[in-house]
Amino acid sequence: MSTDDTNILGRVTIETLEQFAFLLGDPPDVNPPSAMPSTAWVVRLIFSGPRTGKLGMATTPCLARQMAANLFGIERDDVSDEQAVDALKELLNVTCGDYLHEIEGNTPIYDLSAPTISSVDDLTLQTQLAGWPQVALNVEGQPLFVFLGA
Repeated sequence: MSTDDTNILGRVTIETLEQFAFLLGDPPDVNPPSAMPSTAWVVRLIFSGPRTGKLGMATTPCLARQMAANLFGIERDDVSDEQAVDALKELLNVTCGDYLHEIEGNTPIYDLSAPTISSVDDLTLQTQLAGWPQVALNVEGQPLFVFLGA
């Protein structure tokens, strides 16, 4: 993946966060997080079509709860783990679709797998992401890593 693709992935993710989850993300070159402060929720999906690959996101349960609260119009403290996971998975789906549309246009058709989720500590996350193209974003004070291929 080229640097241009990584730049597109970062831009598309920020735009999707704003339009889908009503959250503001800093561009990758502004205050990027270097690590997760605690346990991360990691969602991944596989896409296939003219390109085949994996796209994933890793963030804190706190940010996932805020996404769900914004989507469902409820207080963050009232968001269940299931609602938070669903919001994070849907954000990944939308981001993947927007990213593929941005780099491929309207013509190609892609199949997306159902997103999967896991919970990992920061060391495990950094080990899993080592060497894979990724974008580290600061989203309202919380880390969000978006990655291809891991």
